[in-house]
Amino acid sequence: MTPADPGQTLDAAAAAHVQEATMPIATTRHRLGRRPVPILALTAAAALVPASCVGGTQPEDTQSVTLGEEATLTIVSQFGDTPALQPVLEALSADWEREHPEVQVDIQYLSYDDLQKTLPTALASGSAPDVFDYDASESTLGVLATNGLVRPLEDYADRYGWFDRLPESIVERATFDDTFYAVPRSSEAIGLFYNEALFTETGAPVPTDYEAFLTAARTLAQAGVTPIAFGNKDQWPSSHLVGAAVHAAVPADEIVAHESLDSDGTYSARNVQEAFDIARDWVARGFVTPDFNGVSFDDSVKAFMNGEAGMFIEGTGVTPDLLATLGPDSPIRFVPFPMIDTSLEQQAAGGAGGSWAISSSSTVADIAADWIDFVHFSAEAERRWLEAGVLPTTDYDGTDADVPALLRQNLEVVRAANDGGGIGRWTAFSSSPLVTDAWNGAAQAFLTGEIEAATFTRSLDDALDEARDAAR
Repeated sequence: MTPADPGQTLDAAAAAHVQEATMPIATTRHRLGRRPVPILALTAAAALVPASCVGGTQPEDTQSVTLGEEATLTIVSQFGDTPALQPVLEALSADWEREHPEVQVDIQYLSYDDLQKTLPTALASGSAPDVFDYDASESTLGVLATNGLVRPLEDYADRYGWFDRLPESIVERATFDDTFYAVPRSSEAIGLFYNEALFTETGAPVPTDYEAFLTAARTLAQAGVTPIAFGNKDQWPSSHLVGAAVHAAVPADEIVAHESLDSDGTYSARNVQEAFDIARDWVARGFVTPDFNGVSFDDSVKAFMNGEAGMFIEGTGVTPDLLATLGPDSPIRFVPFPMIDTSLEQQAAGGAGGSWAISSSSTVADIAADWIDFVHFSAEAERRWLEAGVLPTTDYDGTDADVPALLRQNLEVVRAANDGGGIGRWTAFSSSPLVTDAWNGAAQAFLTGEIEAATFTRSLDDALDEARDAAR
């Protein structure tokens, strides 16, 4: 959900990702800003699960196949939306198969929308794939896991050392009811893109701290340049703009508390509400695109790429589009969105893009876990994924990867957050579709000053309360 940025000449390994980047921007936006699966739909499907499968167990009449025995391993990936990543997964899986010739791996690719429609019912009926790729949020994978449809992975995490490789904020994202259920496969974070050429031309300071960010916005505006490209016709982009302010001013644990159903945090908490007002103040000062509620996200991306705006507050997911359109020598740079509360360690809004999970009904869980370990945690896998534009969820530093400068800056932003306060949440998109609907219904009026922050946050809390009551 980020604006397009300049790219660099990608090497052969990165070329596959450029193919993905050339897809319509809407595809990238869908991957980052997708709406969670309705809880009621998932719960209804989960109600169909046989009693013998509840709690992550296998049916009593099935026999587990261990690593080293002949088997077929079935995989469903959401790379139907990102076909350029399919060759990476297939090559890694083929490498694993060469080490395990007794196993046949069958991979199927679905779009995320098709995965939402088919996976819950398949899991409930016991006909699901052994491994599936699903979003690790409370309103998606969490509902499946707590209804016994997903196998707990803590034993495998201990066996393979995954907990030593994954930051706490990443582990927490795939943990429900104190149980670890999936391996998040890519990191996504909101930061600050800026056009270095425009900054040099106008004398704007590099926005490495919040005061410099404000000074840069004022300098750009005085030079007749829109400081921040922003289009909110599609409604969801406002959650990234406001979310950047929230994550720069509110401790991550408090953010998680109001973005979770099993907590008691509120959007009306004073410091959260004050962060909302900070984002609203950017608008009031004229820092963002005029008439932004009538501007589409795609057009805001184009405006930034065309040099009509100096900055863009968006996520790492737009980097492929920037690279494909502007090339490796463009003046676009990416830095962490600067912390407003400097007593907090660096953190960022964002999440994990998909996660590898194992069906509770799988009879080849040991084989599935070994496959996951290879295609995600092996050194060769991590390098290949990064060179394809996928940011790691592990402690991998990418020093052996040949990637464009902008992509490496993406990695640095993600690592800075993971090493600091963590990557928090996608604001208003993490807990429930009810909250998302409340956001989409009021954010435009809030940013234009038609309603106050107190009114807006109260509407979010009302939706959150309803979702929490339904989940009990």
